[in-house]
Amino acid sequence: MPVHHSERSLVTGLRNLAGVAGLYIAIVVLPQCVSAQQPASQQDYDIAQRKAFTAVRRLDTGLITPEVQADYDKHVKAYRTLMASGANARNQSEMQALSAGLKYRILVLSDVTIQGDAKTLAEAASLIERDISGAGNLILNARDKETFRTLVYKQAMPFINQLMSDNFIARSMGLELLLEMEVVAARGGARLEMFDQVDDVILAILKDKDQPDAVKVRAANSAKRYLMKTNPIPQIQNSLAEALIDELNRPFVGIAYQNTILMALEYVTSPRQLVGARRPMVIDAAVAVMSDSSRELRVRCRAARVIGRAGYDAQIDFEPLAWKIAELSLEAAARFGQAQDKSAPDWDYCGWYLYTAFHHESRSESEGKPPESPKGILNRDSKSALIKAAYEASVPVISHMTFVDSAVDVRQLGKLAGWTDKNLPSNLKYDPGSPAITKAGAANNGNQPENAGP
Repeated sequence: MPVHHSERSLVTGLRNLAGVAGLYIAIVVLPQCVSAQQPASQQDYDIAQRKAFTAVRRLDTGLITPEVQADYDKHVKAYRTLMASGANARNQSEMQALSAGLKYRILVLSDVTIQGDAKTLAEAASLIERDISGAGNLILNARDKETFRTLVYKQAMPFINQLMSDNFIARSMGLELLLEMEVVAARGGARLEMFDQVDDVILAILKDKDQPDAVKVRAANSAKRYLMKTNPIPQIQNSLAEALIDELNRPFVGIAYQNTILMALEYVTSPRQLVGARRPMVIDAAVAVMSDSSRELRVRCRAARVIGRAGYDAQIDFEPLAWKIAELSLEAAARFGQAQDKSAPDWDYCGWYLYTAFHHESRSESEGKPPESPKGILNRDSKSALIKAAYEASVPVISHMTFVDSAVDVRQLGKLAGWTDKNLPSNLKYDPGSPAITKAGAANNGNQPENAGP
């Protein structure tokens, strides 16, 4: 299982602006769910979510039958040997043993009795994760090992798909197993390669109108981890990005799910659509969210971070984007001053997101070349005086909002307001094919409403 770091611990890096330790970010989310027919109001949506989640949580399809158990008991010794040393795809008895072992060890994760005991469930999950990730460990020839691991994952995939139709815990466990399917591990200089059906399963869940958002949150997190691990080809990245953006723009989707989607989009390095208008779809989506005053402030700040960290190319003009992030920093600081609870974690998160939209988290993130690196718009256009000025004008209020539980000094707010008023870029189009950004509350020249998706 992956180790998660809290976002709140990361924001302490702002106390030393010269060097911030780079850590991966994860948020623990509460379940939210979906219905096949889109409700007409937030209340109806939330009710439908709870009903859908309850239905999925209570599912018990009885995948572990006495026959499955007996077949496993018969083949378990051979299965253990084969998983380590390899199997011959043309040897029927070996394939039967392999299938029997994988079937039981995967499907047992759906058993409600196993799920009822946290220790037993963790042990069952550990066993199959070890099997999947360590398949063929005794095979010395790299090509033979790759062939065997592919064979194992093909055998395992139907059983993982069965988990995806069972209860909530089973679906969650299935998504975890997918990320263990490394056909070629990232060792010895080899590029990590995942089994080619992993992204298909994640996409299917994201696109499934009948899947609860509770499961889709897990799928979005799996998409993020998949993108982090593998650096997949642009076609796969774009497919995942399109599905995630569609979910992001679906009405009434919960804040936790929106935030998880934006976390995943941050790791899309493909800068543009491959067909059609060739728009920078991830940055377009992030700008739309950041500019949408109807969305929660924390989500809008998270979208600003995506702009400084997702894939880009030389056509992107970061100056209008830097100005827009400075404007959002001003709005966030002003709203912070009006907030009853200034110690709420959301202010820490928002400050960190705005800071890392501008700035790298570690020295290594300040280096590299597009489309993936460097991180932070200060590094993406290091020669721009406007971007540097936007950062210098914004960072005092960002830091105050993050670390001081009192309103930002009105003089500091006035300085940032004055800067945004006097330094509006003459060209507000950050990309030739994308709508121009607009000042808060201003019309968008009929091109696209501020709160529209890409």
